[in-house]
Amino acid sequence: MANLPDLESEPDERLARHAEDGQEAAFRVLLGRHLQPLRTYLALRAPVADLIDEVAHDAFVFAYRHLAEFTHGSMQAWLRSIAHHQLRDRLKAHARESVKHERYGEHLRWELALAQMDAPAASEEADYLARCVEKLRLSQRELLTLRYEQELSSEEIAQRTGRSTLGVRTVLMRIRQQLRQCIESQMEGVTP
Repeated sequence: MANLPDLESEPDERLARHAEDGQEAAFRVLLGRHLQPLRTYLALRAPVADLIDEVAHDAFVFAYRHLAEFTHGSMQAWLRSIAHHQLRDRLKAHARESVKHERYGEHLRWELALAQMDAPAASEEADYLARCVEKLRLSQRELLTLRYEQELSSEEIAQRTGRSTLGVRTVLMRIRQQLRQCIESQMEGVTP
């Protein structure tokens, strides 16, 4: 069995074979050799500092479990590839979650406004919203109905209306802005 000073001079592929054989010291040498360069690589790409250590850790865990797949060259390129894919997957998952939370919050606001509008003692803001919705074109009101009453996603609305998903999102955003401006104008006592 190789001792620690001998391991320091070993190339990455031999260290990987030693680590595969259960020699923990060999993997510690690989970790010491490649952790800081991997953290630097991630620091230039991760939008949040917390991701640097998490992704670096996950990359080394993955590498340890898949040492047999590393056969030649520098382990740094292999680790960077692993970290790149893991960071990309985390960013995609975060983006999906953000969209879900945003949509849910938006949905709740509209549900509350619609519930207040239908309530017998509707609030003043709901009255403003109802008046502003009435001023919209029929096609705009239909999009609001599909999104907030029928609870269809932008993708589903796009399929039904023959528009692109981006087009539906853009129109809905403009309608919301128009409604917000209309409500603010009414609250200030100015009729749009």
